[in-house]
Amino acid sequence: MKMRNTAGKFKLVAFVFVMVAVIGSINLLTAYASTTLTSDDGLWSFTTDGELVQYLGNEAVITLPNKLKANGVSYNISKMQSGAIGWNDRTVEINIGANITGLGISAFPDLTSLQKINVSPENPKYCDINGILYNKEKTILLKYPQKNPTTVLELPDTFTYCRIGAIEKAENVIGLKIPASYTGKSRTDGDKLEPKFFPNLATIIVSPESPYFSSEAGVLYNRNKTELCWYPPKKISSSFTIPDSVKIIAMDAFKDAEYLRNLNLTSNIERISANFSGCKLTSINNITTREQYVNWDPSIKSVFQENLHYFEDQPFAISLVEQEVQYAVDNYIEEGMNDYEKLNALYSYVIEKVDYTSGDTWDDQYHCLSSVFLGDETVCEGYALAMSLLLDKVGIPNCVVWGRNLAVSSHAWNMVKISGVWLQIDATWDDEGDYAGQRYFLKTTSEYEKIGHPAPQSNINKNFTKYSFGVDKSIYNNNLPQCNIRIGDINKDRAVNEADKYCIRDEIQAYSRYSYLGYYNVLADVNLDGKIDMDDYNLLCDRIVLEDENILIGDLNQNGVLDEGDLVLMEREIEKFNTQQGYYNILADVLYDRVIDRYDYWLLRDLIYLPSFPVN
Repeated sequence: MKMRNTAGKFKLVAFVFVMVAVIGSINLLTAYASTTLTSDDGLWSFTTDGELVQYLGNEAVITLPNKLKANGVSYNISKMQSGAIGWNDRTVEINIGANITGLGISAFPDLTSLQKINVSPENPKYCDINGILYNKEKTILLKYPQKNPTTVLELPDTFTYCRIGAIEKAENVIGLKIPASYTGKSRTDGDKLEPKFFPNLATIIVSPESPYFSSEAGVLYNRNKTELCWYPPKKISSSFTIPDSVKIIAMDAFKDAEYLRNLNLTSNIERISANFSGCKLTSINNITTREQYVNWDPSIKSVFQENLHYFEDQPFAISLVEQEVQYAVDNYIEEGMNDYEKLNALYSYVIEKVDYTSGDTWDDQYHCLSSVFLGDETVCEGYALAMSLLLDKVGIPNCVVWGRNLAVSSHAWNMVKISGVWLQIDATWDDEGDYAGQRYFLKTTSEYEKIGHPAPQSNINKNFTKYSFGVDKSIYNNNLPQCNIRIGDINKDRAVNEADKYCIRDEIQAYSRYSYLGYYNVLADVNLDGKIDMDDYNLLCDRIVLEDENILIGDLNQNGVLDEGDLVLMEREIEKFNTQQGYYNILADVLYDRVIDRYDYWLLRDLIYLPSFPVN
């Protein structure tokens, strides 16, 4: 019994001890939690545990303090938070004493006038070389002042990487010397040396002992020169030939290459990453004309074509596209053509020029306008963009639209304005291989929907105005044209009916009298042959009959059913068709092939005696 009481007392004492310890630790934490203060001189906010939070002054030269007073109490300073000094154009110099042993990850951000950072030689954690901040071992570059006067940046032999945001812009550097210690590997806590940091760089020199990189004529490569890593933007050379050993061109390797005008590719190149922004290439492999391009070595040309999207904004590519457009106009457009005939001819050109790709349809090379004019394969966006530029050239208003439905995840095509009416064309879906079909040619939105085509949802306005004749189509961004008047609806009452038969007679007369002056109305060109004549009248009459729900094809005695009496009358219709020139009765043309013959008779007989045979 005594042992149990003793054990109970021990447990109670232990519990009390633990609670006292916990409460004591809370009190200790509360007692020693840092507090943010403002220094008595008003220049700094800092914490009581000695960390600088923000510089509040406006001096051009800033010295990180050794001590600060607040409310008359002195505090030792040893650290600085990220961004404590930053985002101004006043600071030109920063002095760091031996007392500072902790700098936030993003030290001194966006100081656009900063020239140098001076570090005390006695500082155990940091140092500087020519006003550039490193860690003490000089393995990490911590901050490169944007206005540092260094023109040739010779990184120390121990350098391995830059801290994140260490180099924002080294605008005075024209020469870069890279030591053998630099690996160029990506890090979560650091940056690699990249072209964007050195806008005025003219040459790069790599230590011969580097196991990672090499340089030749001021250009940076990997060690065995299979990858071109960096072409300095201010390299003084108008032409450059990529070495035969190079298989890969790294991302932005040629970014802002100001003086480069000609680039010679080789057939050995296997991959080019996003590149050439800011360049002004006027030729590729010294090619400037369409004739030269057509006859270019296919093994090198294919490398270019696989990377068309990276070159599309270059002057030489713009010129080659314009030359190809001119070729299309010269060879497909004839003098005196009306807008329909021009449209139809250019539709044929695009479909004859390229094929829908059998490769990766998401590859950017197929989604650019150049894929049609300078390539061999494309996708819907390429067809549509190319058609748009061609129509700009001949003055036909147009735009590129995008849409989707349950069956089609994403698609692009065109809207065009002919005879004052907006209609749709789809060169992609009308590409029949060797010729252009007309199933998707000059249709309304409702007609498209009936055959499974998506409805237009948005405008695609690429930079057409970089071409001398390209038209800005941003006006359609929030106001897509309405395509709701179909061919045959000549009076535009949203129906093809008897009233249009009277209108088309006037159109036939007008066309016969004034077509030489360019008169043409696409709504009256029912058979879409570029002319308005009796063939259009006959076809319009057929459409009116075919679309009348109260009319049954084959019901020649018009009693509302197909029966043997219709077979008797069909015999007479066949005889009239064969003996009377120009005779035609659509009710007897059961096959609807503009011919009335025994095939219509046999089909009508099947429809009568085989009731389950589909009528429509």
